[in-house]
Amino acid sequence: MSPARLIIFELKERNMEAKGRILVVDDEMLVRQGIIHLLNWESEGFQIVGEAANGKEALELVHLHRPHIILTDIVMPVMDGTELAKVVKAMYPDIEIVVLSSFGEFEYVRSTFQSGVADYMLKPKLDAASLLAVLHKTAQRIPELRGMELTGDSKHSLDYILDKLISGYSIPYDRQELKSALPYTDFALLIADAQQGSATLQRSEEWAEAVIGATLQHMQSPLTVRLLSHQDGQIRFLLNLDPDARAAAARLVRQLAETGASSGRGLFFALSRLFTDIEAMHEIYSNEIMQIVNHRFFLSNRQYLILDELKEQGESVSFDMEAFNAGLNRQEYPQAFERLRSYVQSMPGRMDMDMFALKSSLGHSLFNIIVSLLHFHYEAASLDEGKYEYFRSIHEADHITDVIVLVDQFLNEAMECVTGKKAGSPAFQKILQYIDEHLSEPLTLTEVAKLFHFNASYLSNYFTVHNKEGFNEYLNRIRIDKACELLRDNSALSIAEIGSLVGYSDHSYFTKVFRKLKGISPSLYRKN
Repeated sequence: MSPARLIIFELKERNMEAKGRILVVDDEMLVRQGIIHLLNWESEGFQIVGEAANGKEALELVHLHRPHIILTDIVMPVMDGTELAKVVKAMYPDIEIVVLSSFGEFEYVRSTFQSGVADYMLKPKLDAASLLAVLHKTAQRIPELRGMELTGDSKHSLDYILDKLISGYSIPYDRQELKSALPYTDFALLIADAQQGSATLQRSEEWAEAVIGATLQHMQSPLTVRLLSHQDGQIRFLLNLDPDARAAAARLVRQLAETGASSGRGLFFALSRLFTDIEAMHEIYSNEIMQIVNHRFFLSNRQYLILDELKEQGESVSFDMEAFNAGLNRQEYPQAFERLRSYVQSMPGRMDMDMFALKSSLGHSLFNIIVSLLHFHYEAASLDEGKYEYFRSIHEADHITDVIVLVDQFLNEAMECVTGKKAGSPAFQKILQYIDEHLSEPLTLTEVAKLFHFNASYLSNYFTVHNKEGFNEYLNRIRIDKACELLRDNSALSIAEIGSLVGYSDHSYFTKVFRKLKGISPSLYRKN
């Protein structure tokens, strides 16, 4: 039985000095990946040493890898390409910078040349031949690379082949040579999800290599581990093993998780199912591994997941949004709030939920609560002002337990709005609800007063006491607000039809009221 082995990038150190080191910086991942896979960098005398989504991330990699050339976008968040060029040239004058820009960004490009940028390329015209020409021209400005010899060798290294395969690109390769390097029948992907800065990621990668090496030394299993390129905060390994070594692979993951937890690494590990076709690597990574990593959100106390060990769960839990909103419309707040609270509290441990869909749904639910409270004139101004902080916190939450606390806190505040001081009595709330539900009808103060057994003049005074607006002002405002919603979302309806739907049978009067409240005509509002 062959001993377990750890295989790292064997040519990494040997080739580092002989090749031009390239750093790719762009806030669009697809652009970065397109550039990285545009060329056979090794045979052209270059090596990609890293990628970054903005100037700040790029600076971490610059300090770490000291690239010869930086390929950078201009317009990026956090730190753009102009600022990156200034900082890099001030700290490392020997590093050359090539700017990637769109057609409309020439003024930005011109400003970067004042910082010592070597050249620029238009993204829409970016192709392998043009990029290579610019890189060779730029390399001649660097003494270390001047006159470098290019192999032009069409034979790809194993690391290059594996990087292409996991990224979803087709590439010819010698299957026999691949078999000699990866001799066992089965494969699995092991991911360490770091979600950390580039410098910290590098240290975590080195730590993971050391732990894997030490663990495999004590195993006598047909298992090899090869380090792949990392991406978006994830350290990636390819396991090559016999089916009998499945248990050994699981032990390796558990050892990594236990060691990482005891050393405060904050890493989460995911092991894919076994697969026999190396070309399935991209599908396994994109569909299965990423799904596992997303499920980390629902498993707050877990440091690892092994796909083969996951069990089928019972019937999935769904949230009846229609019933929830109906409860809000009827002001049945305790029942509606409890419905939402119970749903969120049922989420820990779920493996059939999508993190992003859940967060989006919760954001809509909280927003609907605020809209309902304000609509029925509860004192919810402070809750309304703080809503974006709730939305942000939920969006950035790492675990479902954090979301449960946030939703519970929000619902408690919302209930205080309901049970505390509010702008009107229960009778007045019923009047407002009736008006809202009968907007399209020809409502008058007299008719509403009769319906609720009020004298018309008394209702007018009653309305003024309990509301900042009089009856007609309130009615016109909510009708025009509804009209705005229809103008935005229902392009098939004519303006006259919309006026009728919100209770204005006279088109000219509808236009007059709309202009008075919104400052523009309905037709101009729709165009804007």
